[in-house]
Amino acid sequence: MNFNGKTLIIIGSILFFFQLGNFFSIDSISPALERAQVLSAISSVIIVLIGFLFKQFNPNLGDKVKLKGENKFIFEPDIPRDILDELAWGTEAILTSTAAATVLIHNDGKNILKRGITTNNVFKPGETCNRSLKDMKLISLANTKFYPGRDEFFSFCPNVPSILIIPINSKSFILIGGWSYRCFTKSDEKWINNWSKKVNNIFIKNSF
Repeated sequence: MNFNGKTLIIIGSILFFFQLGNFFSIDSISPALERAQVLSAISSVIIVLIGFLFKQFNPNLGDKVKLKGENKFIFEPDIPRDILDELAWGTEAILTSTAAATVLIHNDGKNILKRGITTNNVFKPGETCNRSLKDMKLISLANTKFYPGRDEFFSFCPNVPSILIIPINSKSFILIGGWSYRCFTKSDEKWINNWSKKVNNIFIKNSF
């Protein structure tokens, strides 16, 4: 049995109804029995509350989603060697050291690199990506299922559960899709954001 918050809620509810049934089935109530019933009810409620708290943290959020696409490494052949070496290293690090499943790097209207679970679709930035570029701020979508603008990312990865958008400069950004909901940590966001600054410096150096 998968022991999680839902399991605790069920167990606590069953115990509560058992003690409730026991209370109505007895003929006479003594002070000792009354105390036992109260303690039993309180214990059942506490188990249910712990279950709700446990469910809120939801360890099952780490379960991988079966993403649609194939594992590929695609890049524009005209990328300068220095930039390609850095992007290859960085994207490999993202895919192996975080919960990322797919990475796309967009520069000046072109998808210059795709790595991980990818599709043959051409991704076109929409409102969310453009807002990240305009504000030069990282955007984290921990659960795309409830994000009203999720259609923007269908051509990136149709059923990707979580997304990071990290601006490199005013015309370039890194788009990262995760294997599961809420899978990226603050530490992940921080080091990828710092790496994007290094990428920008290399872009400037190579006039890219």
